[in-house]
Amino acid sequence: MPRLSYRVVAFVLALLVVSVGAVQGHEVPARVAVQMLARADSNRLRLVVRVPLEAVRDIDFPRTSGEYLDITRSTPLLGEAASLWIAGYLELFEDGRALPTGTVEGARISLPSDRSFESFDKARAHVASPPLPNEEQLPWRQAMLDVVLAYPIASPASSFSVRPLLAHLGVSTTTILRWTSADGSERAYEYKGNPGLVALDPGALQAAGQFIRLGFEHILGGIDHLLFLFCLIIPFRRIRPLVGVVTAFTAAHSITLIASALGMAPSAAWFPPLIEFLIALSIVLMALENLVGPKLERRWLYAFGFGLVHGFGFSFALRDALQFAGRHLLASLLAFNVGVELGQLLVIVVLVPALALAFRRWVPERAGTIVLSAIVAHESWHWMTDRFGILREYSFSWPTVDVGLAAAVLRGLMLLLVIIGALWLVAALVARLAHDPARSPLGDGVGKAIGSSAGLLLVAAIASAATPAAARAQGSAQQNESTTSTLAGVYTDAQAKRGKDIYVGTCRECHVPASHTGVVFKNSWGGKRISELLAYMTEKMPKNSPGSLTGDEYAAVTAYILMLNGFPSGDVELPYDSAAAHRIRIETPSR
Repeated sequence: MPRLSYRVVAFVLALLVVSVGAVQGHEVPARVAVQMLARADSNRLRLVVRVPLEAVRDIDFPRTSGEYLDITRSTPLLGEAASLWIAGYLELFEDGRALPTGTVEGARISLPSDRSFESFDKARAHVASPPLPNEEQLPWRQAMLDVVLAYPIASPASSFSVRPLLAHLGVSTTTILRWTSADGSERAYEYKGNPGLVALDPGALQAAGQFIRLGFEHILGGIDHLLFLFCLIIPFRRIRPLVGVVTAFTAAHSITLIASALGMAPSAAWFPPLIEFLIALSIVLMALENLVGPKLERRWLYAFGFGLVHGFGFSFALRDALQFAGRHLLASLLAFNVGVELGQLLVIVVLVPALALAFRRWVPERAGTIVLSAIVAHESWHWMTDRFGILREYSFSWPTVDVGLAAAVLRGLMLLLVIIGALWLVAALVARLAHDPARSPLGDGVGKAIGSSAGLLLVAAIASAATPAAARAQGSAQQNESTTSTLAGVYTDAQAKRGKDIYVGTCRECHVPASHTGVVFKNSWGGKRISELLAYMTEKMPKNSPGSLTGDEYAAVTAYILMLNGFPSGDVELPYDSAAAHRIRIETPSR
């Protein structure tokens, strides 16, 4: 019996060694980029999918010698690989009805340099073309698997959605999905992992429902916003006085959230870390006020002021999700705010009675307020100092005085007018809740100042709108004279080559090239300035240490991105100087 036990143990150990060896031979790739193109025809919806061949595991593709792929003998295995690893992990829906699993219409191996996925028709024709010859000597880890999947549908005008489950292809999987609708318009999505159900062209109600849920989940999952809300409501024992406070916070963050989504927020790299620092500062200040003695009659005003800051924070979290709004951007933004409000109400309904019960039975109210606020102040103080350290790493440069700056100032004045109007309305609501509608809680002097400021801003806006056409034409002409198009050759070939080396060495593992090219680039950057693209690159790259490259290196990487998108090169290198880069407008080439 003991011998049998030893044999069993030895057998199990042998199996473990073999299993570990097998896993190492078919390890999961660290980062995988997936491209998908979708279009519905008369009775079929087709997906053209490209994935790295090394992401298709458990299938031993033959090799000629060393690491080179035997394309001839591997081609018969592609249909099975596509069915098991791709078709089985894509769920398509037509008007909410699940479609059958996709049929593999074609599959082939492609070179990593192939550009056929620029359009649906090119990609589909490429998959149908003859396979590559074995003489290509393609390393198997560089090979791409291209697949065409077909789904039977009732009508191309139906409402389609997809639930992609392709995160299993890599440790980190990024997907670029491009959908061509029945009217010929194209919409691009970029997401990581499994995003859940994605409506390819959502209706207004569908988009609103999705963003209500997103706002609800965001407020409950955002520890910053929850702690700020917690500090706001600690001194309150009843729900009614909180209505004005929460309304002020909601109105304020709604204004800046919508303004940011409409492009009215600064695009500089230092702006997001500044907002993160200010959010932590708002928590510290509210906690300290609770410690020294809260002024409840003014708390709605603090909520409004800090709500403007938190709204920008919401916009950063919402930035990647807005692509799923389809044509209903404003409705989705309002729905997101509704979701945030519902989350806040849930927190209030739970916390206010719980705090009242705790202060009545277990701890004196003042002592409990001090202890809770001190804990929050201690934690948020560390956040604030850490974020200030990050903010100090960014450099600030004054904007160039030109027509673009004047337009930005005018938009800022209009936003300020909206903020003042909202502040006045919230003040009236708070006064009504306090049963004193004749008196504004801002005081007569402040109320008159607000009215005067609103009047002056309104006059400024009207005066700007009434500017003579000749003056506007002159300003437009001056702007055109000082603006250069990216189609005129704003970088050199040598600069783009340097940028490619930098991108491959520091950025490619975290940033997928497909997210910087084609319709994704056109939708994101068409009509904007190179200075905005440079600021984005500085903020995002490299992922583990944003802002760590030199200005010349960021300009070179940006030149490489322009080259990938088919922009012509010229004789002058792309500048990193913000003033010079602001004079270059991105006009996407038609291909």
